[in-house]
Parts: sequence; C-alpha cells; structure tokens
Amino acid sequence: MSILRMHSITATAVSLAFCACLAGCGGSSTTPPPPTQGVPNPDQTVVPNTRTANNYAISYFVNAPLPTQKPDSIVVFGSSVYIGYQQAGDVKDGSNPSLTNQIVQYDFNGNLQKTFTVPGHNDGLMPRKDTNELWAMSNEDGNPELTIINLATGAQKSYTATVNPPVHGGGFDDMRLINGVVYVSASNPTTPGVAPTVVSLTLNPNGTTFDVAPVLAGNAMALDITPSIGGSPNPTYNTMIQLSLTDPDSEETDPSGNLVLDSQADGKLVFIDNPGTAQQTASVLLLTLYNDKDGPVTPVDDSRYVPPAGPLGTTFMLFTDSNNTTFRVDSPLFKPGDIYSCAQGQVLKLDPKTGHLTPIVVGVGDPNALHDPHGMVFLPF
Repeated sequence: MSILRMHSITATAVSLAFCACLAGCGGSSTTPPPPTQGVPNPDQTVVPNTRTANNYAISYFVNAPLPTQKPDSIVVFGSSVYIGYQQAGDVKDGSNPSLTNQIVQYDFNGNLQKTFTVPGHNDGLMPRKDTNELWAMSNEDGNPELTIINLATGAQKSYTATVNPPVHGGGFDDMRLINGVVYVSASNPTTPGVAPTVVSLTLNPNGTTFDVAPVLAGNAMALDITPSIGGSPNPTYNTMIQLSLTDPDSEETDPSGNLVLDSQADGKLVFIDNPGTAQQTASVLLLTLYNDKDGPVTPVDDSRYVPPAGPLGTTFMLFTDSNNTTFRVDSPLFKPGDIYSCAQGQVLKLDPKTGHLTPIVVGVGDPNALHDPHGMVFLPF
C-alpha cells in the first residue's frame, strides 16, 4: 500500500537519526525445544549496513531457497522452524489459480528439513499441537484458501470459504488458536470500519469448506489506552471510542491468553480480552516512534511477546525480511512479557503503556539491508 511506503520513508529517516545511539554490529504459542538440546550458536558472518541497540546482536539464520522467494510468516513447532515463502510478483487475491507458495521446515540451525507446497499466496501460519498440524492461510486479499498439513504424514487438505467473497469483501490472514477456537484476521476489507475484522473459523464436515462467524467489527467500541497524541494529553484517553479499522493484519496471543490484533496501516494494536465470549472487551493503542511528538504513527507487522525462557535460561528472536533473508537477534534484554514489533526497515521494542516504539535493529546506508521485516518468533532454550 502507498500509505505504508510513505510511513516507511518517514520511519527510516527517524531511525537513521537514532543510529547515533546504536552500537554497530558489523556489516506466541512457542513450544520450547527438548531440554537436552543446546542453544545453537549464531552465525558469525558480519551483517552489513545494519545497526543494533546496545546489548542486541543480529546474525543470519537462513536465506531463501531461491532468490525469487520472499519469507513472510514464521512459526516454531516442536524442534522445527517453519517459514512461509511467497514468490516475487505474487497476486494476493486468488485470481491466479495456478499460483503456489512453499512452506519450508528448518531445524534450529537453519538446516532445511522438508518443503511443503501450498496453493495460493501464503501469509498466515498456525501450528496446532493438539492435532499435530500446520495450518497455512492463503490469498489475504480475496478468495481465501486454507491448507492443513499433517506433520506426521505430510498429507495436505485444502478448504475454501463457504461464503465467497466473505462478508468483509477481502481475504483472511493470520490465525490464533485460543481455548479451542481459531480466530482469523479479516484482511483487505472492501468496507473498512464496518465489516468484521476478526472472525472465528470452523471446518465443515464435508472436508472441503470452512465457515466463519464475526468476533470483532471494524466499527466496534473499544477503550482508548493511548495516553498522549502529538506530545499532548489524549482527550479520549481511557474512554470508549469507535475503532474504524481499515487494515486488519497480524495476530498474537498475549501472556494471559487473550487476542491481540494489528491493524497495520492504521498503526494500531487492538487487545481483545475474552474473545468470542459474552465477556469480550476491546482496547486500542496507537503506535508511534519514540515519544509520539517526535515520530509519526507507525504501521507494524508482527508483534510478539517474549515467552518464558526455556530450561537453559535463554531466548533468541528470528524475524523474516522480504529481501530473501531470515535473521536472528540475540540479547540478554529479552524479558518474558516484553513486546517487540516488525516494521519497514527496522525491528522495535514496544512500550505497551504508551504505544512508543524504540528501534533495536535498523538498516542503514542501503535500502535492502533490512528491506521490510515481516514475521517474528521467539525461541526459548
């Protein structure tokens, strides 16, 4: 979207100013690995044209199998990392029925284990420990298609929406499993601010289609938890406001088991407590760089909570970048419950009390150094 590109240019300029304070590094449903497995050593190759904040270090995890492949969603399941690769020039609306994408399984050292081919333009990935499956959603702009991969046998089955186009007019994107219910972001709405932005998804007995039910409308009322805007007190802080969401995108599960929705172009996170129940409530936080008077509203992609450390007492981050690379970030500052976000050209730490974002990794001197971070996951060891 053009609005995201404008935000990207502004954000990059602000990030470059911040780089004087950064140290040069040279060129959510996570299953902990087995206790007997040691922490993989980071790659020692220098990552050029990047800077990190103090006590953060960036390294390479893996490059895409082909130069035309762009990594997006990334999840961890058991002792494997799964990355969804899109093709350069993909259509996102299902209008090319021959289009396929690949989901690649890696070990924690970045060694390729298996490759799965799924129909359409893949975006959302969701591992299901209860069924030993990987769910892959495709075509976030229209004609959505869900592929379920049996990880024991490799067998795949694809489902399409019973009602197509969906009520919101677009496709479906990210997925989260909470209390046995799959919640999906309703992306690319043709009636933004009115249609559902989150739905629950149910597979039909026919084995070929799925149904959805609305969970959160784009014009629902939510508690405004943004304390200030433009450096001044927010006049609607701690009051109910109408959401008016235009770009539902990524989802996350918070440490209490509630749902978090990213409305990307709006630069907002929506926190949905007790989703899908009579006790459901929502609150909304506006995201800005640094102090909100110094930076613009910032669109982000994946936002992830740091999980509890594993048996070896450490955690590291992986994030995907659309310039064909998945990176690793190590830091002693990763604390359980903290939130980090991907944005264009940078990875940031989020203050959930203010909505302020502080870069921890930025690209400098080359627009392709960190082109467009998308997916993020934490690995506890």
